[in-house]
This record gives sequence, C-alpha cells and structure tokens, in this order.
Amino acid sequence: MISISKTKPNKAHLYLFSGIFLMSLLPAITFAQSALSLTVSPTLFEMSANPGQEWSSSIRVVNSNSYPITIFANAVNFAPQGEDGQGKFVPIIEEESKGQTIAEWISIPESEIIIPPEQTHKLDFTIKVPEDASPGGHFAAVLIGTKPPANETGVPEVKTSQIVTSLVFLRVTGDVVESGNIRSFRTTSAILEKPEATFELRFENKGNVHIQPQGDIKILNMWGQERGVIPINRSTMFGNVLPESIRMFTFTWTGKWSMADIGRYTAIATIGYGDKERQFVNSETAFWVIPWKIMGAVILVLLGFAYLFTWAVKLYIRKMLNLAGLNSSQQFSGKMISNNQKARLSVVAPIEAGMLDLRGRLQHTTTNTDRLKTVAGFVSNYKFFFLALLGAILFISAVVWYVKSASTPERPYEVTFEGVGEGVKITSEDTAYQKLVQGEKEKVATNPELPQIKIVNRSGINGLAASLRIYLENMGYEIVSMSNDLETKENNTIIVFEPGLEDQALTLSNILEGALLSSYSGLSESKAQISIYVGKDIVNIVQ
Repeated sequence: MISISKTKPNKAHLYLFSGIFLMSLLPAITFAQSALSLTVSPTLFEMSANPGQEWSSSIRVVNSNSYPITIFANAVNFAPQGEDGQGKFVPIIEEESKGQTIAEWISIPESEIIIPPEQTHKLDFTIKVPEDASPGGHFAAVLIGTKPPANETGVPEVKTSQIVTSLVFLRVTGDVVESGNIRSFRTTSAILEKPEATFELRFENKGNVHIQPQGDIKILNMWGQERGVIPINRSTMFGNVLPESIRMFTFTWTGKWSMADIGRYTAIATIGYGDKERQFVNSETAFWVIPWKIMGAVILVLLGFAYLFTWAVKLYIRKMLNLAGLNSSQQFSGKMISNNQKARLSVVAPIEAGMLDLRGRLQHTTTNTDRLKTVAGFVSNYKFFFLALLGAILFISAVVWYVKSASTPERPYEVTFEGVGEGVKITSEDTAYQKLVQGEKEKVATNPELPQIKIVNRSGINGLAASLRIYLENMGYEIVSMSNDLETKENNTIIVFEPGLEDQALTLSNILEGALLSSYSGLSESKAQISIYVGKDIVNIVQ
C-alpha cells in the first residue's frame, strides 16, 4: 500500500485505510515491503449477539522482524464487491450512519502500539451492540498496520506500509432470514475436445445474514458413472456469501482421458446452507467431450465396417441362392421361385458347403505339412468369408471393451479451485485418502529415521495411491505429497531414490513385492527423498 505521511489526527489515517480492497473470504495478508513481516490471528471472527449485549475478544499481532515496529488499529465497515469474493472497506461516516454500523460499535483501547522484535501483542477490542440494532448480519474489519513517520519538514513523503486485517462477522439475533439459491450453474464451454471443464456456480444470498454454502458437484458420464466430485467449502471458513450479494465459485475439473468416456456429461450441484435450519438447493448442467479428430477416425472405421459387412452379407446371400439352384438372372429378374427351390434354400448352406469342401480336401492329405497347406488353400479360397468373420469378431470385441470401460465406476481426476491465491488443487487420491482415514482407528506416529516419500499414481486405478499412502503411514513413513499422472497408465511400480538411500529403497521394494528401483540425483530439489510411481502390480498388496 502506498501512503502519504503527514501529521494529522487518527481519523485521517482511518480514511486512508478505506481505500484498500481485499479478498473478503481469505485471510487478508498485505501489500508489504519484503523487509517487513506482520501477521494476525485469527483472521475471521464469527459470533452471535443479542441487542444490548457486549462482547470482548482479542487479536494476536505477531512481529516476526528483528526490530521493533509501531502499529495502529482501526475498525471499518466491510461490504461485498463484485461476484469474485472480494470486498471493500467502508469508513465510518457518523453523519450518515448515526451509530447503526458495526464499526461504530467496536472500541479499541490501544490505537498505537509498539511491538518488540520477535514478540506477539494481544490487541483487545470490545463490541457493544445497541439496543436498537437491526437483526441480521453486520460486517466489519479491524485494520492493523504500520504507519511511515512524517519527515522533519512536514512535507508529505511517499513510503510503504503494511496492513493486515481481521474480519468480524456479527449476527444480531431477532428476525433472521436465511435464504439462498443457485443463480446459475454452467460450464464455460459446452463442447470440449478433452475431459477438462471449467465450472461457474453463482450462489445468491437473499437473506439478511451471511451464509456459507457447502456441498459438492458430481460429474457423471453418459452411462451414469462418476467421473469426479468437486467439494464446495467442506474444510474452510472463508466461503461465506454476504447478504443481498452473489458470489461466483469457479472450479476446473480435469479427468483421465478414455475413448469410452466420449459423449455427454452431466454435472449435478447440490448445496446446503443455514445455521437455524439446514436447507438444500441443486442445479444441473451438461457438456460434451468430443475429440473431433479421433471421432472422425472412428466414424470412418464404422463406415468402412458397415460397407464391409453389407458387401459380405450380399456375397453370402448370393452363395446361398446359387446353392439353391438360382442363378444371378433369377435372383434379380422378379421371376417367381418354385416351391422346390424354396425348399432347397438354407441360411447355413454356404457354411455346410464350405465344411464339406474342407473335409474332402483333408481326405487326400497324409502329413501335417500337407494338412497345413490344405487349410491355407481353403482359407485363401474363402478369404472374403474369413475377412468378414474377422471384422465381426473385432467389432464385437470393441463393443464389449467399450461397454466394460464405460461402466468403470471411477477414474482419476484433478480439481483446481480458482480465485484462491494461485489456485488450490486437489486430486481424486486426496478424496479417496480422506475416506480411508475416516475408517482408521488411530494414526501411527511418523518414524523420523525413515525417508520422506512422494507418491504418484500412474496405474489408472482411482484410489490406489491413497491406499498405498495408508499402507506406508501405518509403517511409520511420512508421505509429503500425493498426486495423479493422468497422461500415463503403467503396469509396473517404480521406486526412484536419491543416491545413498539404496538400503531404504530396497526395503520399500521388498514391501511392495519386488517393485523396480531407479536412482536419480534430481530428487534433492524436492522435500521427498524417495518417489514411488504406482503401477497396477500392487493392487493386491495394498487394497
């Protein structure tokens, strides 16, 4: 933040704070110069109070610098701005607000505090709710920051200061209304070439208190199989939507590519909210995953198969009619077929004739070599029939594979939450791990003598890395990271280790019943000393 330092009353300093815009639902950490560090805890207060009630608490202000700092504290009102979860600070204007805003109810005894180096100061504050306070939500922020000193001449100087905030969300009891709905839910693109969709969910708060929508978005393929679950506000306290405002949540889902999952997808959002009474709303949207180049090749193959099949059927029918004593001119001349000719017609006649032909040829052979030559000649003579048969077998096999693959219950995926710093990412392995942890009785303590491990799922089997993590954690290993590799599908598990950790890597290989080993010095750049790239071969070991 850029400020102008002048010797003025504290009220001028308060107006200075009002020009800062922060993320309303995230810890407000500041625009500070790198040499100065200032943090506060907690970053959000949520409380309820009755009209006329007094509520007191404190904020821990931490000076982690090697020198003392002087801080100033003021309270301002807080209001939503836009749909991206941002907010604005509104200064107190007593002539207009007349004591009806929460910032006017907050009193901070200490307005200027000196914090010694590497020390923590407890900043007390009190909220006195007026008797005539309107019921519902009231929102403020306690701004805590440094202030550049004025120069000796009194001329304003441009200097850098730091501001941190602690938000205050107060609910005054009375006629409280909790009401919300999903204003819109859609993907940014209706047709995609790969399974990677960005969802925009706009939630509207129509009540008079802040609410935190919680729930999930389930993504299903055209066969109803789950291809992803996006959690919404499950483990955060910073997903609030302020009264009479709309907040847009943005998520990017990336699924594992599969030919069997081409087609229409459905995403179902189910949101719950409310402290007094839990209420639920839902919405649904659809999108298509159609890789045009691959689809073009598939269509050409299908058309080619259809042409081949039609041509083979015609040949077969012609052969069948010839065996019944009908020539080509009779087949298409429109002449009546006699009852005797009809009696001789048989669908399996060409096959029977072929079998008789093969039997007759084999009767004149005496050695295995002659028999092989006879069979080869037979196949050559009936090559069109066998080509059609091979095409039918391949087509049926492709259909069986498609149905089996499309009905796979789950596939690996990743979800990125936009608008949260640089984007927070979770994977299907994280979700599976949380489910598995809930079933564990107690967690085994980490053994500091064991190497730290990174796990990457390359098996294509959802939840396999999570199962391995539980398996190793129960042995005392520390797992520092876990992720999916959506581009590969490996059968063999590979353990990559830093030079000097041969014995530990060999132990892990024995635990995983002979996993492959590889040494690589580049691992020293990360926290993990050993990386395990999970393949299908450990399914029976860890699951």
